[in-house]
Amino acid sequence: MSPELKGKKISVIEQVNSGLHKEIETNRLKLKPIISTILFCGTHDLPLRGKKSDSGVFHGLLNFRIESGDEILKDHFLTNAGNAKYSSHRTQNELITLCGKILKEEIVCEANAANAFSIISDESADISGVEQLTIVIRFLDKQSSPIKIREEFLGFLPLDKLDAESVATKILSFMEDSGLNLSKLYGQGYDGCATMAGKVGGVAKLIRNRYNKALYFHCASHRLNLVINDLNKIMVIRNTIGTIKEIIKFYRESTLRRNLIPNIPLFCETRWSSKYKSIRLFSENFIAIIQILQSLSVNGIINSNTRQRALNLYSSISNFTFIISMKIIAKYSAILESVKNILQGVSMELYKVREHVKELLKMLEDNRPNANEIFDLLFTDAKSIADDFEFTITCLRITGKQSHRNNYSYESPKDYYRVSIFLPYLDSIIQCIKERFEKSNSVAFSLQHLHPALFIKMKKQEYTESIANIYKCYKIENLLAESESWYSLWQKKDCRSMDIIDLLEHSNIFFPCITIALEIFLSLPATSCTAERSFSTLRRVKTWLRSTTCEERLNGLCMLSVHRERINIRKEKFIE
Repeated sequence: MSPELKGKKISVIEQVNSGLHKEIETNRLKLKPIISTILFCGTHDLPLRGKKSDSGVFHGLLNFRIESGDEILKDHFLTNAGNAKYSSHRTQNELITLCGKILKEEIVCEANAANAFSIISDESADISGVEQLTIVIRFLDKQSSPIKIREEFLGFLPLDKLDAESVATKILSFMEDSGLNLSKLYGQGYDGCATMAGKVGGVAKLIRNRYNKALYFHCASHRLNLVINDLNKIMVIRNTIGTIKEIIKFYRESTLRRNLIPNIPLFCETRWSSKYKSIRLFSENFIAIIQILQSLSVNGIINSNTRQRALNLYSSISNFTFIISMKIIAKYSAILESVKNILQGVSMELYKVREHVKELLKMLEDNRPNANEIFDLLFTDAKSIADDFEFTITCLRITGKQSHRNNYSYESPKDYYRVSIFLPYLDSIIQCIKERFEKSNSVAFSLQHLHPALFIKMKKQEYTESIANIYKCYKIENLLAESESWYSLWQKKDCRSMDIIDLLEHSNIFFPCITIALEIFLSLPATSCTAERSFSTLRRVKTWLRSTTCEERLNGLCMLSVHRERINIRKEKFIE
């Protein structure tokens, strides 16, 4: 189809010279299957090149198109010289880079059309040892139907230096070069490391010095992970988790041993959901695991080293202290696993995080008064396993003076384990969640008071003060006046089941300032999980790329892989 029919403007030279215009149209038809093949390889994580310049997946797919009847491509390859076929590695790199730039320009244009956006970033070393910083932006897409929150990957930045000033400079330069309207930057989402989150000289602080509305938010998933890490201060819990990790590693490092038990994912500190799942599955399959360890400690597979390691691991878990600790950890890991999975969603926003953490905390606090009944069930389950293997239920003795461990008083073994392990563990979870999820960004959390479910429970003066804090920070014109009408509107309406994004339907026409405030709140990052997920793409792409590959080609291929859904939906338009 010619450009005139698609509403495109053609140059004066093309209008005068019809032969030139025809040649350009012919060349576009020749390039179309080549670009389409590159998109196919990029969106399916396929390496383009082989050992030779004319081999590999890319050339194989082009030959397959010719065999399938693509006459234009066949004629192009037969009639043109070798340096004019547009299939060399240099042309491939140029087209890949252009595809990445077009995708980034589209995303930046959509982000600039929103009233607010946030940046999410994280860092990891790739397979060649280069430190890569991923850049993701979060904004509200009002053009889509229905309206939805989007977190879009923009690219990777190789880091030469890892100090806060260098990282902040890289991020700001990238956003400026990308064409983002930084006056709409309202949030920054990172993990809690000192380089990124430092209050004096961290990346978040340096960026906020230039754009004072860009508040920093500590990733909710990282904070929940730190809650579990804090529990390792309890010695028995720390030893139990370490033993579980070693046993899973022992089984998974050998295919022969791995086949002896059900599949249990590797206990990984950085893969949050995997960690909870590992503990839960370990507890569910504990009997099979200990039976196999007992058998290997006697017979062994292949060598004596296996027998020795199996015997050591069997000795470390063949006691009641380990079993009851494992049962306690597994019970609450199952609860945290579901919360962790929910927090990783793209549509997650601060209000939902607050509600999920509030429900989790309430659930744990409700367990505290019923701690005896809950522990009775765990103790009975653990005692049943111990009786099957004839493990003795022992307790540490009480002495007159003890300085190296707690000196618990107890009437029975059940009381000892309840007081020494279960209650400290439960109290620690509750306390750590309260500390980790405190409202550090008071201004940002004031925005959630625009949700009717919250402000109808507040006194009018508290609501007014909260709106005044929002206005003081964000300077949204006429917000104070609109907030009064907004408050009156929802006094007699049921809004308990509504999310923040649902409120936009009610505010969009008559409450433009409230709409802006709600969009700012929705754009604030709750987690950095999207940035974490981009490293999986980096690993796949970088695995079959040479370590010396150019930055533009790497980013282009990663953009094609991450945004495959966008390309598949609009493929024809994208190629044009």
